[in-house]
Amino acid sequence: MRRTLLACVLALPFLATTAQATQYIIGEARGIGLKAGSPLDPTKPLVLKQGQHLTLISEDDGQPVYLDGPYQKAAAPQGFQLVSAISGLGAQGSNSVTSGVTRAVGEVNLPNAWLLDATHPGTVCLQEGHDPVLWRPTTQGELAVVIQPADRSWKVQSDWPNGVDRLAVRSGLGMHGDATYFVSINGVESAMTISTVPASLANDKARHTWMLLKGCTPQADALLRTAR
Repeated sequence: MRRTLLACVLALPFLATTAQATQYIIGEARGIGLKAGSPLDPTKPLVLKQGQHLTLISEDDGQPVYLDGPYQKAAAPQGFQLVSAISGLGAQGSNSVTSGVTRAVGEVNLPNAWLLDATHPGTVCLQEGHDPVLWRPTTQGELAVVIQPADRSWKVQSDWPNGVDRLAVRSGLGMHGDATYFVSINGVESAMTISTVPASLANDKARHTWMLLKGCTPQADALLRTAR
């Protein structure tokens, strides 16, 4: 019994350290062979060379962390202290860590965060594994819609009925994330770039930060309004 209790006591510091480790998802990677949406192990050393950049998203609270090389962080336990180190490192030359996202003013008030605004050009966010659902104000009447990829290799045409604000794009038609499309509504064409929101983002706080990083501000605003 004494040996068992001693073993448990000795294990407590390790368990406490492990519980504190914040998990991160890569929001953006420049100049380094890491993929956005991939998890980052906070217990491993992170080395960035001059010109390399990482934006990390905390899985706990969605807090963004920006890292620019040259940067080198030791292994655990320091590896998960990036957020707490923000204020201390933010002004130390090239070894910079900053936090916070400047939110732009949304152009529309979407009723749902996962609707893709078809009436304005720009970037929209689509959940991984989901089909696109286009949105427009219902006051626009019956409209003719044409969707084409950036290379104009195919075309989808549809009528958007009067009084209907959503138009689902059926699976298999070729419209997916991480690509740009031209959407024409009654002959007025605009470019829509779709950014995939990875399934690895486990909560709305992290998804909200991802949306802001990618420029999907109206959807990020809608996610805040509709979050429970």
